[in-house]
Amino acid sequence: MHPLTSGDPAHIGPHRLLARLGAGGMGEVYLARTPQGRLAALKVVKEDLARDQEFRSRFAREVRTAQMVEGPFTPDVVDADPHADLPWMATEYVPGPTLTKAVKGNGPFPEASLRVLTIGLARALQAVHAAGLMHRDLKPDNVLLSPRGPQVIDFGIARAVEGTVLTKTGQAFGTPSYTSPEQVMGQETSPASDVFSLAGVVVYAATGRPPFGSGKAAEVLPRVVGQEPNLDGVPEPLRPLLARCLAKDPTERPTSDEIVRVLSADPLPSAEHGWLPAQVNQSINAHQHEAHQVVQASPSGPLQNTTTPLNQPPGGSRKGRRRTGLIAAGAGAAALLLAAGIGLAAVAPWENGEGDEGTAAPGSDSGEPDEADGEADPESLGDQDDMAADWDGETGFDGFVSDVVFTPDGSGIYVRATSAMTLWDWESGEFQHRLNPTPTSFDLADDGTMVATYADTAVILDTDLETVELFDVAEELDDIIDYRGASISPDGSLVSVVVPHGDDQRTVYVWDREADAIMHALEQDNDVGHTEFSPDGDHLRLRILEGYPRVMLYDVATGEEVLSVIEEEPETSGDLSSNWHASAFSPTEPILAVDRNEGDIALYDYEEGKVILEIEGGRSYSNLAFSADGQTLYSAGMGSTATGHSGGRAWDVATGEELTSGDTLLIDRLAVHPGGEALAAFQRDTLLLLDPETLEVINEIS
Repeated sequence: MHPLTSGDPAHIGPHRLLARLGAGGMGEVYLARTPQGRLAALKVVKEDLARDQEFRSRFAREVRTAQMVEGPFTPDVVDADPHADLPWMATEYVPGPTLTKAVKGNGPFPEASLRVLTIGLARALQAVHAAGLMHRDLKPDNVLLSPRGPQVIDFGIARAVEGTVLTKTGQAFGTPSYTSPEQVMGQETSPASDVFSLAGVVVYAATGRPPFGSGKAAEVLPRVVGQEPNLDGVPEPLRPLLARCLAKDPTERPTSDEIVRVLSADPLPSAEHGWLPAQVNQSINAHQHEAHQVVQASPSGPLQNTTTPLNQPPGGSRKGRRRTGLIAAGAGAAALLLAAGIGLAAVAPWENGEGDEGTAAPGSDSGEPDEADGEADPESLGDQDDMAADWDGETGFDGFVSDVVFTPDGSGIYVRATSAMTLWDWESGEFQHRLNPTPTSFDLADDGTMVATYADTAVILDTDLETVELFDVAEELDDIIDYRGASISPDGSLVSVVVPHGDDQRTVYVWDREADAIMHALEQDNDVGHTEFSPDGDHLRLRILEGYPRVMLYDVATGEEVLSVIEEEPETSGDLSSNWHASAFSPTEPILAVDRNEGDIALYDYEEGKVILEIEGGRSYSNLAFSADGQTLYSAGMGSTATGHSGGRAWDVATGEELTSGDTLLIDRLAVHPGGEALAAFQRDTLLLLDPETLEVINEIS
């Protein structure tokens, strides 16, 4: 970290620059402070690239897609402006060294640390590939180390450089020592190319050198293409897996899913001692201290201590059950690595790295830790008196937007983002209020009753957002990581929630509120990301994030599986490597629409157990949604489709005829007004309200 120079600007966009973090082939990287008080690593594109219009277009597309990447091993994209004179992107700041600096300063990692590193890198690639990206330049310099696991950076712009200025300088294929043979040969790349690079990074961590040596590109690249990797010094138990990852033929390499599965079968480091060597933990503490000093010395003064862990209920810290991975010693990090998709808080620079949990939740009475026994406080969860006091409604949607949901009466729209969950009047654009703190998931019944999940509980909130019930399975399980994936039946009588536990197990609980009893405990071997009740409440849909089948449907009355979709991993290639497997219920018929593979959508009559319509696509879609009358199916998508246009599409459900042509604004986080008055979609930091017929903007909130 270096002081700003006289030639550096004071601000970029709304963010104040605090220090220089470094520079690279793409441009300068700064430590910045957002208007909300978060620290960010802000990368500004070099002037020669900024003049390249092709690069600008590609950069804008990749930034939008990168904002869809979510997971504990990829820093959040908190803001970006690809249309600025010098395009820029800001990601969550991780106060830790790069893997390169850690190895050079402290030597190779021990086997236990290497296992955690490999799992974390594989999980990061899962998140990147699920967003339709490939990294293409995974190397030790692009891996930051933190107590919660490795953090993979630069995934949002790696693909943007293809065909631009950097290609002409021979850099588009990545870093020579870690690039894949197919990249060197100019052949088609795929997620397997990133797996090759992953193995090179792990070999470096194990030995202090790349698997094909270092030197000039002209010396290294022939070895990458024609020689076997040097695995001397790699712990013997890891060699077979890494050798497969470094196979010349991409089809012979394991997937990131397989890497996680294989390595998770063996013991990981003790949570008590963390996953990193002690010297690296000391380096992290030094980075935290340095950032703290920079913040204190900045012209605007110190950061306000207003960070709330993403999955912590209000009322201050909850000692004993807090699961955010804040302790610099890394307690619990190994267990967290096995919990895909878990919401983890960033390590705040003002925390002392010794497990200080004194950060007050916004709106709480003080910054003192809660000395309670870890039970959630029903009163505090529903206390919304001060929820607007620390939110002016004009600061935008800070961080990754996870959900956009209309209220059942159609008057408002909820937006759940990284930093806050807010309610807006969609017609006037006026801010209504904030649910404080932000839940990890939520859902609404037809009468407006809400279920929301936090780290250690699921709560039921009435229409005034007052807590009326708690759901806790702590007596059933001793090793709960967090609650997630909540859904409530339309009549409000049933609640479903996903609870990770044990050795990478997931249980989906279906809770009967009136009987206060668990109807079903649906055990799952794969990671369940979402649950949703059908419009009549008779069926429950599960969306699987990792593993197969990817979409499952259960009969609520019996707990029996009635439908499985995408039973095996599909064959993918090129830019169509992302398989979202989005799905949606029709509001009027027993029909489930599923994106089976690369935009090929099937409509299932789940009562009859058959496909009634197939729609040929051309790419995977991030969301599917039916119109309020069930006659139109909408999709949301970021990139170009097989028909050549970007954005989502719309089809007539009866015939399968496409109703759209050219570009659309059906970008991301698609939602349909219950009365059919509007569609909602997200574009960067702006919520667009669209006319359902013309898809023209009728209002926007940003």
